[in-house]
Amino acid sequence: MANHPSYFFRFYLLCSSDDGDWTEKVNRKILSQGSTITVVLVDESTFSDFPILHHFSPANYFRILIPQLISDPKYIYLDSDIICYGSLLPLLDVNLSDQVLAAVEDPIFKWKKELGMSVGARYFNSGVMLVDSEAWKKQEIGSKAIAFISQNPEKIRFVDQCALNAVLDGNWQRLPPALNQQSIVYREDFDLNCTDWTAEEIHEAKNTPILIHFTGPSKPWHYTNPHPLKSLYWKYQKDSPFAMSFPEGMTPLDHIKRLFPNSLKQNIKNWIFQRRD
Repeated sequence: MANHPSYFFRFYLLCSSDDGDWTEKVNRKILSQGSTITVVLVDESTFSDFPILHHFSPANYFRILIPQLISDPKYIYLDSDIICYGSLLPLLDVNLSDQVLAAVEDPIFKWKKELGMSVGARYFNSGVMLVDSEAWKKQEIGSKAIAFISQNPEKIRFVDQCALNAVLDGNWQRLPPALNQQSIVYREDFDLNCTDWTAEEIHEAKNTPILIHFTGPSKPWHYTNPHPLKSLYWKYQKDSPFAMSFPEGMTPLDHIKRLFPNSLKQNIKNWIFQRRD
């Protein structure tokens, strides 16, 4: 809202339970800015048998149900670990034409064949999506995604994202990476190894991002988070009802972790990830 002072937004917060005090504080803040928020409760047990890997949770599957939970014909979905650092008008003005959704390509996913995707099909990150609800429901994307997960649990690495990509198989509209800047862009070897984004797109994502997505297990509210733009999170947080909050993990061990070079920590993470595969 800070970047769109003259616009009205209708927010929906998907969660499994309603913390009345937290919700009331957020509601007052949003109402004071001329927008509204509605809490949509989702039964987490619906996804209790679905695979949960890495840092994900059952809440990641909630977005599969959104078209059945709200009445808006078109909506923008944003993960909760995203900050808006520019105008959303370029996203709002996207013409979906005959596509169900628009999203940003995930530049590191390498298991498309495992999901049964066609050769050349692109795989998107579901943390930012512009969705046509009517087209979604007409094509039964939600039920197909749930069926895919139920029938192929061993193929699910990134929760709902894998299922949605398997179902759509590249039939979605590509957005500029600046509309979903993923944390991996700051890896030292990213520019050399990324073949899915152009050099210009990488430059824009790094230097003029609109939506900054703190992907991965380390978040900007964690003391040891190395993201170069984490200060923006705290900038916006100071203007929120939770301005007195402090970073998580301010322990002696975490302080020692901060002293290690990012490259060393990344090599350790890569080794762990490869061992899991």
